[in-house]
Amino acid sequence: MKRVLVIGSGIVGLCSGIELIERGYSVTIIDPNEPGSQTSYGNAGVITDSSLIIVNNPQLLKSLFSLIFKKRTGFRYSMLFVFSRFFWVVRFLMFSTQKHMELAAKAYKELQTLSLKTHHELIKKSSSESLILKPGWLKLFKTDLSFQKYSSEMNILNKNKVDYKVLNTSEIMKMVPELQVKFAKGVLFKNSIRVNSPLKLSKKYFDYFLKKGGKYINDNCKDLRYVNNYWDVITGNNTKLKYDEVIIATGPWSRKFLSNLGYNIPLAWERGYHHHYSTKDKVSITPVIHDVEGGFVYSSLGNEIRITSGVELNFFEASENENQISEVIEKLSKILPLDKKITPKAWLGSRPTLIDSMPMIGKAPKHKQLWFNFGHNHIGLSTSAGSAKILADMIENKKIAIDISPYCPNRFNLKIF
Repeated sequence: MKRVLVIGSGIVGLCSGIELIERGYSVTIIDPNEPGSQTSYGNAGVITDSSLIIVNNPQLLKSLFSLIFKKRTGFRYSMLFVFSRFFWVVRFLMFSTQKHMELAAKAYKELQTLSLKTHHELIKKSSSESLILKPGWLKLFKTDLSFQKYSSEMNILNKNKVDYKVLNTSEIMKMVPELQVKFAKGVLFKNSIRVNSPLKLSKKYFDYFLKKGGKYINDNCKDLRYVNNYWDVITGNNTKLKYDEVIIATGPWSRKFLSNLGYNIPLAWERGYHHHYSTKDKVSITPVIHDVEGGFVYSSLGNEIRITSGVELNFFEASENENQISEVIEKLSKILPLDKKITPKAWLGSRPTLIDSMPMIGKAPKHKQLWFNFGHNHIGLSTSAGSAKILADMIENKKIAIDISPYCPNRFNLKIF
């Protein structure tokens, strides 16, 4: 029985571990943190086949001037960070073409469709049905003008056969009567599901992984060396372990981690915040809601609202700055009857982003029996289970269900230091 080590216990690492253990491998996951408690904890809680538009698209170039000189709740940046990662930013912007956007959308539709199907299976296997609500994803537009600007994205959705419904004002109010303002239009994604607690889902998946015979090491991986057709792993407490295959699923830490093996990964990160607030009255909103003009996302469960900010480009270790999430909360307080803060301070996490906004899934270019599965940016929950399945197929040298070329780790001709 082949021994596999998965480095990273976020939703991507957990799905990778489960997929392989179900195929008969001996699987160990290593992480110094609680499973699902880092980047995976801070996602919006949506599993969908509709998150097809990458951040670096033609619209980004059109709005670049205003993004640079005007602060928005959906986007903030540190000038020092941008200058320090200037060449990464330039390469990121170079992918903002119509051709790349359409190629990425097609690839993501295939991956998210596979992932959604696989998540449904995992939810049932892990007895996580109580955490799921349907439909799970609703975009709201305050004005007809903002909805019209969304037409280019809808063209991509139509081209990739995403199942959605456009709602008018009365339909929105009927679905979400708690809203204190009127929205002109809404787009409801029919195939999407909502996870009311991403952390609880990760724990359910982790429990299922252990039930199937998986092992967990609550420690960091201090050193990793390929010796005599095996991987020697040194943990933080200096325990030496040996594995046949190793999967890197370390999210935003992947660039730094792989630099120790000589890789120069073109990866940065989008930082994001969220808070939890109580409400004055009971609010029962089924889908996660994306306020498009406001640039924020929120969801409810009873008298609790989970509020997620947009993007902050800043150094990984930079101190928290709650100005962005505070502005989001001020805007949301005019939409829903917010009451008191539940979490003492905003949670902060980082989402890994490669220069083409696509994850790396597949064989490491310069090492045997080493595999990459990271860089899922802000849609890791929607792509995790699918990426785990295709990676397992690659490890077993089986026919892959979808086109994997957009995710190939060597697509940037990775250089060794």
